[in-house]
Amino acid sequence: MKERISAHARTVLGVLAEQRCHLTAEEILQRVDGIGTATVYRALDHLTDIGKIRRLSLGKKSAVYEYVREPHAHFVCSRCGRVYDVEADLSGMVREAAKCCGHQTGWTEVTAHGVCGDCMA
Repeated sequence: MKERISAHARTVLGVLAEQRCHLTAEEILQRVDGIGTATVYRALDHLTDIGKIRRLSLGKKSAVYEYVREPHAHFVCSRCGRVYDVEADLSGMVREAAKCCGHQTGWTEVTAHGVCGDCMA
């Protein structure tokens, strides 16, 4: 059965799909007109539940959301807080989880923390 997505949730999904970055709920609110705070949070919860977006808690004050794309890792700058996508082959980790314990992996999250090039300059 196909999940129903409201017009407001489609708007929120569109913001995340277009931006190709990691946004907090507050940043999403700044990019949508005429949608209330509670509605945006409900849309984010629903879109997360149905697997259209991913909620990431990466050591920042607020969680960030991203549109679900190809599997990738993340890098979080400890100075500026920016989150970067890192292309990585995570298939080995998935195979090892299955081999050692018999797990079936739905998705994998890997996050590196450090100082980004901009902050080091």
